[in-house]
Amino acid sequence: PPRWRILGATVGPSLVVTSAIFAVGHLLTDPNPARLAVFFPSLLFGWLRARTGGIGTSVMFHAMCNLFVAVLARGYGLR
Repeated sequence: PPRWRILGATVGPSLVVTSAIFAVGHLLTDPNPARLAVFFPSLLFGWLRARTGGIGTSVMFHAMCNLFVAVLARGYGLR
């Protein structure tokens, strides 16, 4: 399969496929098409895993994204 070197990490088509699955998984928990937008941060999560060689950084970044969204939602009175 093709591979690309992006900012120091080697990634391939599997990054796009797993990001799509991640997005669909979020759509299944809340059937709102806007939930598919998690596809884009998922690309970053996968890139972080490829760059660091482990999942710890991706897990921490995912948690920080969730916290950021929760703080924004609360600040705007959405939750």
